[in-house]
Amino acid sequence: MNVGRICYRIGVEISIATSVRRAQPSDTLALTELVNRAYAIEASFIDGQRTTVDEIAKLIRSGGFLVLEYAGGIAAAVLFQAPGEHAGLSPSHAQFGMLAVLPELQRLGLGRRLVQVAEAMAEATGATSMSLRVINLREELSRWYKSLGYREVGTAPYNGRSAKRPCHFIEMAKPLTPAAPRYASHDLGAA
Repeated sequence: MNVGRICYRIGVEISIATSVRRAQPSDTLALTELVNRAYAIEASFIDGQRTTVDEIAKLIRSGGFLVLEYAGGIAAAVLFQAPGEHAGLSPSHAQFGMLAVLPELQRLGLGRRLVQVAEAMAEATGATSMSLRVINLREELSRWYKSLGYREVGTAPYNGRSAKRPCHFIEMAKPLTPAAPRYASHDLGAA
C-alpha cells in the first residue's frame, strides 16, 4: 500500500514516507513523545505517561520498534516481537503492541499499515499467529482490531501503571499464514 502524499480536508498537505524502518537510538525522544501523545486518552483511567525514555531506549536496542516517518519526524510506530523474542511466546507466535499514530494523523490508515507490516514480518519468520493486548476500557480499540481480523481469546490482569478505575487486558489474536519456501521444478535442475 502506498501512502504517498495525503491532503487534509482543510487543504494542508503532508508528506508521509512510503516505507517503514526500524527505529534507531536517535529516535528515542521522538518515539517516547509519540507514544505518550497517542495514549493520552488513557489519562482518564490510568495514572501517568504511557512510557518513558528509558523503556523506549531499551525497546529500540532490542530492534522491536518499526516507524513510519513524515516531515522529518515520526508519524506512527509499532512494537513488533517475532517468535522467540519475548519470554513466554511460543516459537510459532508473534506479537505487537504500543501501536501509536500522531493524533492529528489518525484515521488515515497509518495504524492499519503498520499492523500489516508487522503481520507480514511475522509470517516471514514462520509465525502462525499474531497477538496483542488492549485495556478493556478502550472498547474502540477492540472494535478496530476486530475489523482487522483479530478475535478475543482471553483476558489477563492489568499490571501496568496505577489505574484510577478497575480494568484488565483483553488478549486478542489472529491466525497467520507463514511464508513457506518456494521451489519451482525448474529451479531444482536435473540430476
